[in-house]
Amino acid sequence: MNARPVVAPYLCLISLVLAPACGDDGSASETNATTDGQSTSAGTTTGGSDASGDATSGGSGSDASTSGTTSASATSDSASTGPGETDSDTAETDTGDTGDTGDGPPAICDAPLELYDTSSPTAVIGSGTPESCTGQDLKAAAELGGTITFDCGPDPVTIALDETIVLPVDTDTILDGEGLITLDAGGKTRHLFFNHPDWMNNPTKIVLQRMTFINGQAPAGEYFAQDPNNPKCAYGYKEGSGGVIFVRNGVLHVINSRFEDNAAALEGPDVGGGAIYVVGVPEVTITGSRFISNRGANGGAIGMLFANPAIYNSHFEDNTAEGIGQNYVEPGCPNFNHDEQGGAGGNSGAVYFDGLNDEDHVYVICGSTFVNNRANELGGALFRTPNVGEREMLLDRDLFDANTGRLGGVSFIKDNHVTVRATTFMNNRSGVNVMGEELGGPLGGLWINSGSVDVENSTFFNNNPTGLDVDGGGTVTNATFVGGRPQGVSVDNSLFVDVSCPDPLSGANNLQWPQGGECVGGISFADPALGPLGDNGGPTPTAMPAADGAAEGVGAGCPSVDQRGEPRDPNSCAAGAVEP
Repeated sequence: MNARPVVAPYLCLISLVLAPACGDDGSASETNATTDGQSTSAGTTTGGSDASGDATSGGSGSDASTSGTTSASATSDSASTGPGETDSDTAETDTGDTGDTGDGPPAICDAPLELYDTSSPTAVIGSGTPESCTGQDLKAAAELGGTITFDCGPDPVTIALDETIVLPVDTDTILDGEGLITLDAGGKTRHLFFNHPDWMNNPTKIVLQRMTFINGQAPAGEYFAQDPNNPKCAYGYKEGSGGVIFVRNGVLHVINSRFEDNAAALEGPDVGGGAIYVVGVPEVTITGSRFISNRGANGGAIGMLFANPAIYNSHFEDNTAEGIGQNYVEPGCPNFNHDEQGGAGGNSGAVYFDGLNDEDHVYVICGSTFVNNRANELGGALFRTPNVGEREMLLDRDLFDANTGRLGGVSFIKDNHVTVRATTFMNNRSGVNVMGEELGGPLGGLWINSGSVDVENSTFFNNNPTGLDVDGGGTVTNATFVGGRPQGVSVDNSLFVDVSCPDPLSGANNLQWPQGGECVGGISFADPALGPLGDNGGPTPTAMPAADGAAEGVGAGCPSVDQRGEPRDPNSCAAGAVEP
């Protein structure tokens, strides 16, 4: 097998469970803010209800019964593209506009949240016109908590915010814009701040529903320059996480909302979350939301430290992690956020999750798309490390398209067992920084470092240089690999097209074309006449082998359905992710 790059031991030390500070920006100037003496003002109507409206729970969304659904990001045509090519429409994405947040992206998975009932609000901002809706009125109402809606007229409205709204720690707060309200922080301030003292033990909810947040900027505080005599030691900002919202020790629900052009501090080993940053949060659930062009040192869109997260039916595009040097233990370095800390970030273009979640909690990302997210260091789209002990992670019916990182075009996932179902990884690359400069490096697709994986009914298409790389072993069943090989797993019932492997893996009932270095020991060579990647039905793009072709009947013991959710032939199933 090829040698793996050495990654320094990570990250926030377990002692921080008792004294959580890693990744936290503190925001001391805001934590002492008070709402004493505030009252509702012109344009704010008080109602007769608090924020007790509950969201209705849906199903788990964990199966692949998606027959008949249509991919949100792939369309097919009759062009005669080859197996190593992509249909010209495949990578198109619907990013919507600032007024499209009412319904969110396509609902591929059954999310555990529905819209909260806001029909009896505590406060209504505005009196029917855009001019009646002001940031001052919203701040006054939101800092008292409760259910807050808007009456700004029938058309989309942008409300300017000049100051951060400090949410109450003992009252649920629901903001519902009904798809019409954009909050614009003008690049001057963070939108929302919540800080409760009880470590991971506070049920107070913050609900952001059918809202758009733009131009948020987390306050960064003092900058600490790199020491030229100790260049590996940590530098940058200690504070400055969460361009839209910072939550410590509360429950966060985000439903059908949009986050665009927001920023956290861009240098620092722990800071990040261009849109959202949470620490010590017992539950963070995001569904039907879009994250576009957000930036941070780590976690261009979302940063999380010690949380129980779940993400459903959401879209992440053009988010960037712009720090440099990662975040690691470097002996001899002075205390930064903790002793012996090195680097200045750059991990995870989209979603960064560091630290333990509850042992019985599965970190779910279901029905979501990650397109053109970029990281200067580890994980173009995802970064995950629990630091102590192994945790469970599920990628279900997701799409990862054209994400890049210096190491791990899609991900850096450490000490997790990852289950991958009905997911497509396409055109992801490693060895590339956020500016698109070629640096060279392995691990182009899904990289699981010191963890294990089980992959079923998934497609790896033109990831460079590898499609799947696992250091802790695992199994792959009914996958299609085009133009990027897997490493570190056993493979059954799978197709390898335009792939030549230096070292054969273990497995059975596989097919490879054209003839080259065996990807699995004893593999058969025949042409499955694989079609282009496109919309063949189902939630994600797939590549269809020819009916009655070489892939037919090669598999044995296949899953009951294929990547699209269509039934397989129980007596003679095909190799690959899709049953022709």
